[in-house]
Amino acid sequence: MMSKGSKRLLPIAVAGALGIAAVTAAAGFERKPSATVGDAPGMKMQGEAITLAPDALQWKALKLGKVSRSASRLAEPVPARVRLDETTASHVSAPLEGRVSRVLVELGQRVTKGQALFAVKSQAIAELRVERDKAKVDLDVAKAAHERTAAMVEAKALPAKEELTARQELRQAELAHRMAGAKLSSLQVSSSGDNEFTVTAPIGGVVVEKNVAPSAMVAPEGGSSQIVIADLSSVWVVADLFASEPLALKPGTAAQIFLPSRPGVTLDATVEMVSAVVDPERHAIPVRMRLPNPDGLLRPNDFAEVRFLVEGDGLLEIPASALVSDGARTSVFVQEPSGVLRKREIVAGSSRKGRVPVLSGLQEGDVIVEEGGLLLDNQLSITGS
Repeated sequence: MMSKGSKRLLPIAVAGALGIAAVTAAAGFERKPSATVGDAPGMKMQGEAITLAPDALQWKALKLGKVSRSASRLAEPVPARVRLDETTASHVSAPLEGRVSRVLVELGQRVTKGQALFAVKSQAIAELRVERDKAKVDLDVAKAAHERTAAMVEAKALPAKEELTARQELRQAELAHRMAGAKLSSLQVSSSGDNEFTVTAPIGGVVVEKNVAPSAMVAPEGGSSQIVIADLSSVWVVADLFASEPLALKPGTAAQIFLPSRPGVTLDATVEMVSAVVDPERHAIPVRMRLPNPDGLLRPNDFAEVRFLVEGDGLLEIPASALVSDGARTSVFVQEPSGVLRKREIVAGSSRKGRVPVLSGLQEGDVIVEEGGLLLDNQLSITGS
């Protein structure tokens, strides 16, 4: 049986034992140092330099490339459209005022030289007939006068100069009669006598514009053509170059043309003309190319895209993705001969189509990190902190 003194000592002994156990456990526990980025497998960092082991996983996120000078390249596509070659187009209008009675062709139809296009009824035909008939009467009178004068000159009743005068008047009458007849014959006037004439095609080609309809009034001084015929054996492709696009184009610049209507087909061309003015409707600078079209597959008003081959300016340039910036300076990672990737400050120009010119800090042939430099820079920042 435990005495009262022993009962009092028991809690003290238990507390003492627990204390000793706690001290022993604390002494046995040792805090392990936290891992740092510098300790990552295959990576070693020192200052602004990073060394990667050949089998380091970080290589999968990096892309290396050499610094080079800007060379000729295909620019980004610009919108364009197929247009008729206006140097081969013929604008046809009615030579006399009148009302259209018949339209004999359709838009897009191929016509031959001399083919009837449309017919017009005009009161001017009656006036031309009167002019022709009057010229015929004047001619008959001049013939009779010449014959009479010639006989009198031969009989010595008139001087010889009178015969010369009569002959001159006869020639003038003949000329007036021929001209009056030519006006009517050129109009292909109907023989039915209903004052109708026919407008014909001056050249062979395709009807590319039609601004005429039955019962419409037409006149030669209207300023607009009723029919436009063009030879489509060659066409223009006109690109819309906006002033914000820094492309130095000139006649002879090579280009590649793509047509949505002919997928997979690339057509080579050269710039024929760069306009000196901006198109007021499209607010763009027209750039014209000419393409042969023997099979007729290139149709006016079709859409296209053009990529111009622009010459480089000879400056060093690198991908914009290689740049690393902290807001105060711009840098890239350069691979040294030893394999070390070292951060180097550079001076770069403005980005253009994913490329930036290098003004200082790099040399041609330097090997840089073109992609993944931002990841390396983050590693340096974490280590430095």
